[in-house]
Amino acid sequence: MFKHPFYSKGGVVTSESAIATTIGVKVLDLGGNAIDASVATSLTLSVVLPHLGGIGGDFFALIADSSEKVHYISGSGWAPKRLSIEYMKSRGFNKMPNEGPHSIVVPGLVDGLRVMWEKFGTMEWKKLVSIVVDSLKDGFPISNSFASALNSSKEKLLEDPGSRKTYFSNKESYTAGDIFKYDGLINALILISQDPREFYEGPIAEKAVEYLNSLGGAFELSDFKEFKAHIGKPISIELGDNTIYEMPPNTQGITTLQLLKLLEYLGMSYNSTSRERVLSHLRLYEPIYAVRDAYIGDPEYMKTTVEELLSQEFLNNAIKSMKYRNTLSTQGSDTTFFSIIDESGYVVSGIQSLFTGWGSYVTEPTFEITFNKRASSFNLIDGHPNALGPRKRPFHTLSAMIIKGKERVMSLGLSGAHYRPQLHAQLYENIFRFKMNPQEALEHPRFVWDPENNLVEYEEGIDMPSANELNGKKIIKRGYPSRIGVAAIAEILENGVKAAYSDIRGDGSSGGQV
Repeated sequence: MFKHPFYSKGGVVTSESAIATTIGVKVLDLGGNAIDASVATSLTLSVVLPHLGGIGGDFFALIADSSEKVHYISGSGWAPKRLSIEYMKSRGFNKMPNEGPHSIVVPGLVDGLRVMWEKFGTMEWKKLVSIVVDSLKDGFPISNSFASALNSSKEKLLEDPGSRKTYFSNKESYTAGDIFKYDGLINALILISQDPREFYEGPIAEKAVEYLNSLGGAFELSDFKEFKAHIGKPISIELGDNTIYEMPPNTQGITTLQLLKLLEYLGMSYNSTSRERVLSHLRLYEPIYAVRDAYIGDPEYMKTTVEELLSQEFLNNAIKSMKYRNTLSTQGSDTTFFSIIDESGYVVSGIQSLFTGWGSYVTEPTFEITFNKRASSFNLIDGHPNALGPRKRPFHTLSAMIIKGKERVMSLGLSGAHYRPQLHAQLYENIFRFKMNPQEALEHPRFVWDPENNLVEYEEGIDMPSANELNGKKIIKRGYPSRIGVAAIAEILENGVKAAYSDIRGDGSSGGQV
């Protein structure tokens, strides 16, 4: 094993940042529960990994509580009221843009944290946010991921005045270990510490609307003021002794469950690195992604129920008849996932993102908030479940899992955007079919199908079929380890011990109470 699990009789935290993990553990040590620690961890990630998932993005979580229930938190932002298919087409767009003000939805992260904390948290909100502010207000050493993202995206960031001021006013390039200091973002967190609704109803929203509209955006203050995150129910399936929970639409969590259900139903025989496994999985990816892109969107606009989409009859017909046709304007990439389990057994599986690295590349300069590009997920097809519409939530690639079995409770998630259901299914199989421990499962070689470009990427160690066997798909071999997803797992073992695991593919770490 390249990284080592952290075991604790108390609580554990795993995230893509050692700083965020440390602050999460600090909250647990101060008597906070997993939800309190999640607020601090999420906000820390927003500062130290802003390209992956800042407060200008969205947030989702699954929460397992001591009563055996699992809850769903949706901090999925919505499109501004004035943004419509007609609006975009009248301005010469035939698809949604991949950057700029029209690619942005109202960020849902802060309100997602608020509704989660109000329902399940125990510590004072101001105290939680102040821990983050006090830890980071004087600057912090940046990770390799942050430095690399700044350097590789410099040209695009310089095009936006706010991004240029925030990230390149004092420095031309970055190296891991450099000290980075925010002023505006810290001031935003200080305001949020007084009341999380300050993000939506105070000067942060005012400055956001002013700046985004100066770039040609279509926002109104009411788009922020009237936005609310919500608590709902997850979706789930039963496989063997396990109940597998995922996030419902507008997320692609259902795609994970469809893949796992079909893999179990078809009962195909293969080992973990074999060409047979690759072929068996790829046979399912194309039709199931076709289902995803044809049926999934804001649930208020979907015409088919989750129950229908998970029925065996529907899935059997889908793999015979569905052909993939890309209706999405862009493929996402960067995201960050974390998981926290406290001593009492609360489990949080949390994920946040701007969609791609740096999202829209637009940063409001006063509060130094870089905005998402989630509106780029909409299409401009009238009548489609994921068609652009006012105050509509787009199809979302973010999802995460909680798995409950007879002997363990597990949280699992990763970065990976459109690859996420494929990698969720592979990790599940690694643990429950091939009997790997979670750390081995994380470090096992992976393969993915890119639906946008119809190519297969795989890591060294996979016995890849030929292009002919893959119906002419382009094949790209990556060295091991690559950046095909950065995953993390946390679990409660049969004896009550908590364990946390992090992926060799990222900068993250696991920690816990001692």
